[in-house]
Amino acid sequence: MTAIVQFILRHGYPILFAAVFARQIGLPVPAPGFVIAAGALACSGKLRLVPALALSVTACVLADWFWYEAGRAWGDRVLHFIHSFAADPDAAERRSRRLFAQHGPPLLVFDKFVPGLDAVVPPLAGSSGAGRIRFVALETIGASLWSTAYGVLGYVFSHDLNRAARYAGNAGTLLAALLAIAGLTIYAVRKLIRRRRERDGSAMWIASASLLPCGLDRQQSKIPEGVNNER
Repeated sequence: MTAIVQFILRHGYPILFAAVFARQIGLPVPAPGFVIAAGALACSGKLRLVPALALSVTACVLADWFWYEAGRAWGDRVLHFIHSFAADPDAAERRSRRLFAQHGPPLLVFDKFVPGLDAVVPPLAGSSGAGRIRFVALETIGASLWSTAYGVLGYVFSHDLNRAARYAGNAGTLLAALLAIAGLTIYAVRKLIRRRRERDGSAMWIASASLLPCGLDRQQSKIPEGVNNER
């Protein structure tokens, strides 16, 4: 972390923007460390926190917009390319598609906290046909949450950046577990609702069927009576 702090001190705000942009494009750059370091420097008065966070948000949105447009233009080919870097590309693609099917574009609000997930959600949003305005809105919210979380973490723990980095590493694991639990909960709730609807529908059908002969008997009993009266 000390090296990152010195790097930002030497190059200023542009290196923060470049690090975050590179990370969101897919390069192995420790962007959370740069945002944490920017927060710590803001605490000491060597940077301003709001411009630093604004640059981080802008870098996130621009990089993810690139992947969103790539997903709209080339669809599955982009996803195959991204998943080709995984140890098990087929399994990774199935997991990401299943997670996106459960949560949809709102995943953009949280995906940056989960390494690997942030790389596939923007192109999935593009290939699924999500509108540009909706994408930019959700992406901006997610980028703001991500940047603010790490920036404030560095600001609060400016005296112990290694501790802040450990918290940052645990945050992604915790959120991934929460997303998995949320996905299982949503699946279970939907299944229960579907079963209840099917049971209620069957009960209504049985009730209607049990009343139907009575109605037919009344109609059949009235028809001959009407005919006899006319005669």
